Amino acid sequence: MSTENISNENTEDTGGSDTGMSILEKTLRGQREAWREISERVAGISSRELPYDPPKRILLFGLGSSYFAAKLTAFALIRDKTRNRIPVIASSSLNVGVKVIPGRGDWVFGITHRGSPGPTTQALELCEKMGAFTIQVSAQDVQPLPSAKYFLATVPREQIEPHTAAVTGAICAITSLLLGSRAIEEWDALRSIGDPDVSVYRSRAGMGPTVLLGEWEGEWLAREGALKLMEVARLPVRVYATEEFFHGPHHAFSPENDRIWHISMPKDTRNTALQDQYKPAYSIGIFGASPLAWIPALVELQWLALAVALNRGVDPDLKVD
Repeated sequence: MSTENISNENTEDTGGSDTGMSILEKTLRGQREAWREISERVAGISSRELPYDPPKRILLFGLGSSYFAAKLTAFALIRDKTRNRIPVIASSSLNVGVKVIPGRGDWVFGITHRGSPGPTTQALELCEKMGAFTIQVSAQDVQPLPSAKYFLATVPREQIEPHTAAVTGAICAITSLLLGSRAIEEWDALRSIGDPDVSVYRSRAGMGPTVLLGEWEGEWLAREGALKLMEVARLPVRVYATEEFFHGPHHAFSPENDRIWHISMPKDTRNTALQDQYKPAYSIGIFGASPLAWIPALVELQWLALAVALNRGVDPDLKVD
């Protein structure tokens, strides 16, 4: 099945028609098929389409969810122990040319789902002028930018503002390109994870958190999860790195009014203290040491945002301006 139907099909898992199913839920249910299509397509890219020499550095940038996708992709590349030790830098698009200076020999990935004019497209233009190999990471039906030397397509353009398949699709495309068969095999394994029972997540999620915590990959998962809760459920959420939380913000924590959701990494030294002192209302564990071991947690946060929206009586498809 083509990912052109990512937002309109895959309704059989719900046990009913798609009448009453939100666009967001249909998109979430189509993600696994999107990963298959992307990884297979990227596997077919000829080396002749890319520079002969390996990159001197890999730069990834974007804004909002695209920035978080850049950060998470960088962690995946860094965690891959078989990869050549090429420097990987993830940045906000606004920092390109200020804190991050592109140069000749760099491969730069500008993640912009819609390809709209703005800081990311401007950053790609700057990178192209500086002699970097520019790669535009956008939806399939977006027009390639003149400044992009290569166009790396992800999923069809999402119909609503909260980006979900666009986030995992960008991560899938970049990791499949740079890590090759190792990433493609892991994406294939991730596709075996079935869709959840939304009613179960609704019972677990309640009215949602007030605070999201995580460290390393967990911090950027928390930031993306918080953004989804704001966009989908209109819920303001505070986000901290776990260690950062214990250096000041914990003093403002109120057991009566605050609910913590924690994305737990095995090596997070604050795991025990957080459980003992603040008893998170919900914990999402990340298990394994593979580059993409955190993808199930990312998808779970997307589903939880939908569950919170439903519990709060909010239309998850209401476009955010």
